[in-house]
Amino acid sequence: MRLIAFSAMILSLFCLTAQAQQGQFLADRHVARGMKCESCHTPDNKVKTSGDLDVCATCHGDYPAMIQKTEGRYEVNPHAQHEGALPCSECHKGHKAGVNYCGGCHNFVYKVP
Repeated sequence: MRLIAFSAMILSLFCLTAQAQQGQFLADRHVARGMKCESCHTPDNKVKTSGDLDVCATCHGDYPAMIQKTEGRYEVNPHAQHEGALPCSECHKGHKAGVNYCGGCHNFVYKVP
């Protein structure tokens, strides 16, 4: 049983490493564009905040700006949703695959970076 659990753990790490090497995570895209970890993270590795939003708003703009930027990409704009200004990290995970938060209740399909 331990061997199976250990094998599963090694396989998971291998898959995550392979994804990171392929630049599939949001953090990889930022690093490829020359950003340093300190741009988004505090010294204790927490995501910095900018007002009520994650530090993402510093470069990408606030919710009204993101609504404009993503207008017309999908049938329903994920940034113009009924729950208001959610933290960016609710969907965009940085070091792992993004999450379709809206898909938890709705049948919307979004490719979340």
